[in-house]
Amino acid sequence: MRAGAHDIEVETPDLVVLRIRGEIFPPDAEAFGTAMVEQARGGTGFILSIVESEIAMSATSRKAFIAAMRGVPRLANAVVGASFGARVIAKLVVTAARVLARARFDLAFFDDEPSARAWLRDQGCVACGATSGPDRSSGSS
Repeated sequence: MRAGAHDIEVETPDLVVLRIRGEIFPPDAEAFGTAMVEQARGGTGFILSIVESEIAMSATSRKAFIAAMRGVPRLANAVVGASFGARVIAKLVVTAARVLARARFDLAFFDDEPSARAWLRDQGCVACGATSGPDRSSGSS
């Protein structure tokens, strides 16, 4: 699926892969959030963000993303290829999501996709090779 200049791919059962190129506009951010909510289905949303060029995200776009992903109790986002500026933007989004969406949002940065997928697998991502998803029976992940 396309969202502006970006691609959104879904790897069933539980991973959203974002290929991010350039500025993230509010409709793009809404599409990202919607894809994550649909994959998480009330549990953990796993995200592999592959940053392919320098990115920008306005406060309006950050708000649109956070509004779209409300209701997901936990997100785990592995980011590949992020410059210093992209890391700052990602940290802004995570901080706002933790406060405004009241979501647990784990974020990690990687130099390559295999390392990012390994981290997601360790977080419980079945599409990345975990034998089962996160344990939600105790209310924690």
